[in-house]
Amino acid sequence: MMSTTIDTSVDGGILTIDQAAAYLSIPKATLYTWRTRRAGFGPRAVKLGGCLRYRRSDLDAWVAEHLESFDDVPDIPVRRDGMSLSRASRPR
Repeated sequence: MMSTTIDTSVDGGILTIDQAAAYLSIPKATLYTWRTRRAGFGPRAVKLGGCLRYRRSDLDAWVAEHLESFDDVPDIPVRRDGMSLSRASRPR
């Protein structure tokens, strides 16, 4: 007999919103916000039986897409005396 249940454990690859939030170490509300207020920003989700689910592979891909690149960070200008200009103070 074939089982009709879906393995929702983290090892199974399909996660509930609670599991996805825990996997990403973010609040569940953040996933809902990304989905409703910032459409297209958060990881891709799947609706299964009216319930929101996340594939672990989609979560991993989303994280990989959002890695910081330090190649684009401009160098911080330095004065001749060696002091950084990144937080220059105003004259007092």
